[in-house]
Amino acid sequence: MIIRIIALFGVLIFILIVAITYTLKQAQKLPLNSPVNFHGKSTQDNNQKTVVCVGNSITHGQVSYNYVNILSERLSVDGYQFVNAGINGNLVYNVVNRLDKIIGCDPDYVTVLIGTNDANASLSDENSVRYMKDMALPEEPNEGFFKKNIEELIFQLKKQTNAKIAILSLPPIGEDINHIAYQRTKEYSGIIQAVAKKNTVDYLPLHEKITEYIQADGQHPKLSYDNGFRWIMIKGIFSHLLLGTSFDKIAANNGFLIVTDFLHLNSRGAKMAADLIENWILK
Repeated sequence: MIIRIIALFGVLIFILIVAITYTLKQAQKLPLNSPVNFHGKSTQDNNQKTVVCVGNSITHGQVSYNYVNILSERLSVDGYQFVNAGINGNLVYNVVNRLDKIIGCDPDYVTVLIGTNDANASLSDENSVRYMKDMALPEEPNEGFFKKNIEELIFQLKKQTNAKIAILSLPPIGEDINHIAYQRTKEYSGIIQAVAKKNTVDYLPLHEKITEYIQADGQHPKLSYDNGFRWIMIKGIFSHLLLGTSFDKIAANNGFLIVTDFLHLNSRGAKMAADLIENWILK
Protein backbone atom coordinates (compact mmCIF):
# COMPACT_ATOMS: atom_id res chain seq x y z
CA MET A 1 0.00 0.00 0.00
CA ILE A 2 2.80 2.43 0.91
CA ILE A 3 4.61 1.60 -2.34
CA ARG A 4 1.45 2.38 -4.32
CA ILE A 5 1.04 5.71 -2.55
CA ILE A 6 4.67 6.60 -3.21
CA ALA A 7 4.30 5.58 -6.87
CA LEU A 8 1.12 7.64 -7.23
CA PHE A 9 2.81 10.63 -5.60
CA GLY A 10 5.73 10.26 -8.01
CA VAL A 11 3.38 10.21 -11.00
CA LEU A 12 1.61 13.34 -9.76
CA ILE A 13 4.93 15.14 -9.29
CA PHE A 14 5.96 14.11 -12.81
CA ILE A 15 2.69 15.40 -14.29
CA LEU A 16 3.08 18.67 -12.40
CA ILE A 17 6.64 19.15 -13.68
CA VAL A 18 5.54 18.44 -17.25
CA ALA A 19 2.62 20.88 -16.92
CA ILE A 20 4.83 23.64 -15.52
CA THR A 21 7.52 23.08 -18.17
CA TYR A 22 4.95 23.11 -20.98
CA THR A 23 3.28 26.29 -19.71
CA LEU A 24 6.55 28.17 -19.30
CA LYS A 25 7.68 27.11 -22.76
CA GLN A 26 4.40 28.24 -24.31
CA ALA A 27 4.52 31.56 -22.45
CA GLN A 28 7.98 32.37 -23.84
CA LYS A 29 7.28 31.14 -27.37
CA LEU A 30 8.15 33.81 -29.92
CA PRO A 31 5.32 35.04 -32.15
CA LEU A 32 5.53 33.91 -35.77
CA ASN A 33 5.88 37.58 -36.73
CA SER A 34 8.72 38.35 -34.29
CA PRO A 35 11.76 40.32 -35.50
CA VAL A 36 13.78 37.09 -35.59
CA ASN A 37 11.33 35.45 -37.96
CA PHE A 38 10.93 38.65 -39.97
CA HIS A 39 14.68 38.83 -40.51
CA GLY A 40 14.67 35.19 -41.52
CA LYS A 41 12.36 35.67 -44.52
CA SER A 42 14.17 35.09 -47.79
CA THR A 43 12.00 37.64 -49.56
CA GLN A 44 9.98 40.55 -48.29
CA ASP A 45 7.32 42.50 -50.11
CA ASN A 46 8.82 45.96 -50.50
CA ASN A 47 5.43 47.31 -51.47
CA GLN A 48 4.15 46.69 -47.96
CA LYS A 49 4.56 49.10 -45.08
CA THR A 50 6.29 47.54 -42.06
CA VAL A 51 4.85 48.30 -38.62
CA VAL A 52 6.93 47.17 -35.64
CA CYS A 53 5.04 46.96 -32.33
CA VAL A 54 7.49 47.23 -29.43
CA GLY A 55 6.66 46.14 -25.90
CA ASN A 56 6.52 43.51 -23.20
CA SER A 57 4.09 40.62 -22.54
CA ILE A 58 1.10 42.84 -23.36
CA THR A 59 2.48 43.11 -26.91
CA HIS A 60 3.99 39.61 -27.05
CA GLY A 61 0.47 38.24 -26.79
CA GLN A 62 0.96 34.80 -25.23
CA VAL A 63 -0.25 35.72 -21.74
CA SER A 64 -2.29 38.75 -22.81
CA TYR A 65 -4.81 39.16 -25.64
CA ASN A 66 -2.77 39.81 -28.78
CA TYR A 67 -3.51 43.30 -30.08
CA VAL A 68 -0.83 42.96 -32.79
CA ASN A 69 -2.80 40.10 -34.35
CA ILE A 70 -5.92 42.28 -34.29
CA LEU A 71 -4.05 44.95 -36.24
CA SER A 72 -2.70 42.42 -38.71
CA GLU A 73 -6.17 41.01 -39.33
CA ARG A 74 -7.54 44.50 -39.94
CA LEU A 75 -4.79 46.09 -42.01
CA SER A 76 -2.82 43.38 -43.83
CA VAL A 77 -5.18 43.66 -46.81
CA ASP A 78 -4.32 47.37 -46.99
CA GLY A 79 -0.62 46.69 -47.45
CA TYR A 80 0.69 46.70 -43.87
CA GLN A 81 2.82 43.93 -42.37
CA PHE A 82 3.17 43.77 -38.60
CA VAL A 83 6.22 42.71 -36.60
CA ASN A 84 5.62 41.72 -32.98
CA ALA A 85 8.63 42.94 -30.97
CA GLY A 86 7.16 42.19 -27.56
CA ILE A 87 9.05 40.09 -25.01
CA ASN A 88 7.63 38.95 -21.68
CA GLY A 89 8.90 40.70 -18.57
CA ASN A 90 10.74 43.47 -20.40
CA LEU A 91 11.29 46.86 -18.85
CA VAL A 92 12.26 49.81 -21.05
CA TYR A 93 15.93 49.13 -20.25
CA ASN A 94 15.66 45.67 -21.82
CA VAL A 95 14.09 47.08 -24.99
CA VAL A 96 16.89 49.64 -25.35
CA ASN A 97 19.37 46.77 -25.21
CA ARG A 98 17.70 44.87 -28.06
CA LEU A 99 17.02 47.82 -30.34
CA ASP A 100 19.27 46.44 -33.07
CA LYS A 101 16.71 43.74 -33.89
CA ILE A 102 13.92 46.32 -34.06
CA ILE A 103 15.91 48.76 -36.18
CA GLY A 104 16.97 45.89 -38.43
CA CYS A 105 13.35 45.48 -39.53
CA ASP A 106 13.64 48.84 -41.33
CA PRO A 107 10.20 49.93 -40.06
CA ASP A 108 7.93 52.50 -41.64
CA TYR A 109 6.01 52.78 -38.38
CA VAL A 110 6.96 51.95 -34.78
CA THR A 111 4.52 51.76 -31.89
CA VAL A 112 5.82 51.60 -28.32
CA LEU A 113 3.79 50.15 -25.45
CA ILE A 114 6.26 49.62 -22.61
CA GLY A 115 6.54 50.55 -18.94
CA THR A 116 4.05 48.38 -17.07
CA ASN A 117 6.85 46.29 -15.59
CA ASP A 118 8.78 49.46 -14.72
CA ALA A 119 5.76 50.75 -12.83
CA ASN A 120 5.15 47.40 -11.16
CA ALA A 121 8.82 47.08 -10.15
CA SER A 122 8.63 50.41 -8.33
CA LEU A 123 5.70 49.41 -6.11
CA SER A 124 7.68 47.48 -3.48
CA ASP A 125 11.18 46.47 -2.48
CA GLU A 126 10.24 42.85 -3.17
CA ASN A 127 9.18 43.68 -6.72
CA SER A 128 12.31 45.75 -7.28
CA VAL A 129 14.67 43.01 -6.16
CA ARG A 130 12.89 40.38 -8.24
CA TYR A 131 12.94 42.47 -11.42
CA MET A 132 16.60 43.40 -10.91
CA LYS A 133 17.51 39.73 -10.71
CA ASP A 134 15.18 38.34 -13.38
CA MET A 135 15.77 41.09 -15.95
CA ALA A 136 19.46 41.77 -15.18
CA LEU A 137 18.93 45.43 -14.36
CA PRO A 138 22.01 47.54 -13.55
CA GLU A 139 20.22 49.68 -10.97
CA GLU A 140 17.03 50.05 -8.97
CA PRO A 141 13.99 50.31 -11.28
CA ASN A 142 12.58 53.58 -9.99
CA GLU A 143 10.97 56.55 -11.75
CA GLY A 144 14.30 58.08 -12.72
CA PHE A 145 15.48 54.82 -14.27
CA PHE A 146 12.26 54.60 -16.27
CA LYS A 147 12.46 58.20 -17.51
CA LYS A 148 16.10 57.86 -18.52
CA ASN A 149 15.44 54.72 -20.53
CA ILE A 150 12.22 55.84 -22.22
CA GLU A 151 14.00 59.00 -23.38
CA GLU A 152 16.90 56.91 -24.71
CA LEU A 153 14.53 54.52 -26.47
CA ILE A 154 12.70 57.28 -28.34
CA PHE A 155 15.94 59.13 -29.09
CA GLN A 156 17.53 56.04 -30.67
CA LEU A 157 14.40 55.14 -32.66
CA LYS A 158 14.34 58.65 -34.13
CA LYS A 159 18.08 58.65 -34.77
CA GLN A 160 18.39 55.19 -36.33
CA THR A 161 15.13 54.86 -38.29
CA ASN A 162 13.01 56.93 -40.62
CA ALA A 163 9.88 55.52 -39.05
CA LYS A 164 6.83 57.38 -37.92
CA ILE A 165 6.72 56.76 -34.15
CA ALA A 166 3.88 56.61 -31.64
CA ILE A 167 4.08 55.80 -27.95
CA LEU A 168 1.07 54.63 -25.95
CA SER A 169 0.31 55.47 -22.35
CA LEU A 170 0.20 52.48 -20.01
CA PRO A 171 -2.73 50.21 -19.24
CA PRO A 172 -3.48 50.43 -15.53
CA ILE A 173 -2.28 47.86 -13.03
CA GLY A 174 -5.60 46.57 -11.72
CA GLU A 175 -8.85 48.51 -11.90
CA ASP A 176 -9.02 50.26 -8.52
CA ILE A 177 -8.51 53.84 -9.65
CA ASN A 178 -7.57 54.97 -6.13
CA HIS A 179 -4.94 52.28 -5.54
CA ILE A 180 -1.25 53.20 -5.68
CA ALA A 181 -0.66 50.59 -8.41
CA TYR A 182 -3.20 52.25 -10.68
CA GLN A 183 -1.92 55.71 -9.80
CA ARG A 184 1.67 54.66 -10.55
CA THR A 185 0.73 53.77 -14.14
CA LYS A 186 -0.94 57.17 -14.41
CA GLU A 187 2.26 58.86 -13.20
CA TYR A 188 4.43 56.88 -15.62
CA SER A 189 1.99 57.66 -18.43
CA GLY A 190 2.53 61.33 -17.64
CA ILE A 191 6.26 60.80 -18.11
CA ILE A 192 5.57 59.07 -21.43
CA GLN A 193 3.42 61.97 -22.60
CA ALA A 194 6.12 64.49 -21.67
CA VAL A 195 8.81 62.48 -23.48
CA ALA A 196 6.58 62.19 -26.56
CA LYS A 197 6.05 65.96 -26.60
CA LYS A 198 9.74 66.72 -26.06
CA ASN A 199 10.77 64.41 -28.91
CA THR A 200 7.88 65.33 -31.23
CA VAL A 201 6.50 61.81 -31.56
CA ASP A 202 2.82 60.92 -31.39
CA TYR A 203 1.16 60.05 -28.08
CA LEU A 204 -1.72 57.57 -27.98
CA PRO A 205 -3.85 57.81 -24.79
CA LEU A 206 -4.52 54.16 -23.90
CA HIS A 207 -4.46 54.74 -20.15
CA GLU A 208 -6.96 57.56 -20.51
CA LYS A 209 -9.32 55.49 -22.70
CA ILE A 210 -9.29 52.59 -20.24
CA THR A 211 -9.82 54.89 -17.26
CA GLU A 212 -12.77 56.52 -19.01
CA TYR A 213 -14.33 53.10 -19.62
CA ILE A 214 -13.82 51.92 -16.04
CA GLN A 215 -15.24 55.12 -14.58
CA ALA A 216 -18.28 54.98 -16.86
CA ASP A 217 -19.04 51.41 -15.79
CA GLY A 218 -18.74 52.18 -12.08
CA GLN A 219 -17.86 48.61 -11.13
CA HIS A 220 -15.64 48.20 -8.08
CA PRO A 221 -13.07 45.41 -8.49
CA LYS A 222 -13.43 42.48 -6.13
CA LEU A 223 -9.70 41.68 -6.05
CA SER A 224 -6.97 43.85 -4.56
CA TYR A 225 -3.40 44.09 -5.82
CA ASP A 226 -2.29 43.80 -2.19
CA ASN A 227 -3.81 40.34 -1.80
CA GLY A 228 -1.44 38.19 -3.85
CA PHE A 229 -1.36 39.72 -7.33
CA ARG A 230 1.46 37.36 -8.36
CA TRP A 231 -0.60 34.29 -7.54
CA ILE A 232 -3.56 35.68 -9.47
CA MET A 233 -1.29 36.40 -12.45
CA ILE A 234 0.34 32.94 -12.37
CA LYS A 235 -3.04 31.24 -12.00
CA GLY A 236 -4.36 33.15 -15.00
CA ILE A 237 -1.38 32.25 -17.17
CA PHE A 238 -1.67 28.55 -16.36
CA SER A 239 -5.43 28.67 -16.84
CA HIS A 240 -5.05 30.10 -20.34
CA LEU A 241 -2.03 28.16 -21.62
CA LEU A 242 -2.72 24.82 -19.96
CA LEU A 243 -6.52 24.68 -19.80
CA GLY A 244 -7.39 26.95 -22.71
CA THR A 245 -9.46 29.40 -20.66
CA SER A 246 -10.04 32.59 -22.65
CA PHE A 247 -8.61 35.88 -21.44
CA ASP A 248 -12.13 37.29 -21.28
CA LYS A 249 -13.24 34.44 -19.02
CA ILE A 250 -10.22 34.90 -16.76
CA ALA A 251 -10.98 38.62 -16.49
CA ALA A 252 -14.64 37.95 -15.71
CA ASN A 253 -13.75 35.35 -13.07
CA ASN A 254 -11.49 37.91 -11.40
CA GLY A 255 -14.12 40.63 -11.62
CA PHE A 256 -12.23 42.81 -14.11
CA LEU A 257 -13.50 44.74 -17.12
CA ILE A 258 -10.23 45.30 -19.03
CA VAL A 259 -7.33 43.48 -17.35
CA THR A 260 -7.17 39.75 -16.74
CA ASP A 261 -4.81 39.51 -13.77
CA PHE A 262 -3.82 43.11 -12.87
CA LEU A 263 -1.10 43.31 -15.56
CA HIS A 264 -2.47 41.86 -18.81
CA LEU A 265 -5.35 42.68 -21.16
CA ASN A 266 -8.51 40.88 -22.20
CA SER A 267 -9.99 41.33 -25.69
CA ARG A 268 -11.67 44.62 -24.75
CA GLY A 269 -8.39 46.17 -23.62
CA ALA A 270 -6.48 44.78 -26.59
CA LYS A 271 -9.05 46.21 -29.00
CA MET A 272 -8.69 49.63 -27.37
CA ALA A 273 -4.95 49.51 -28.06
CA ALA A 274 -5.53 48.27 -31.60
CA ASP A 275 -8.12 50.99 -32.29
CA LEU A 276 -5.72 53.75 -31.22
CA ILE A 277 -2.89 52.34 -33.34
CA GLU A 278 -5.08 51.69 -36.39
CA ASN A 279 -6.47 55.22 -36.33
CA TRP A 280 -2.96 56.62 -35.98
CA ILE A 281 -1.60 54.60 -38.93
CA LEU A 282 -4.48 55.51 -41.22
CA LYS A 283 -4.81 59.19 -40.36
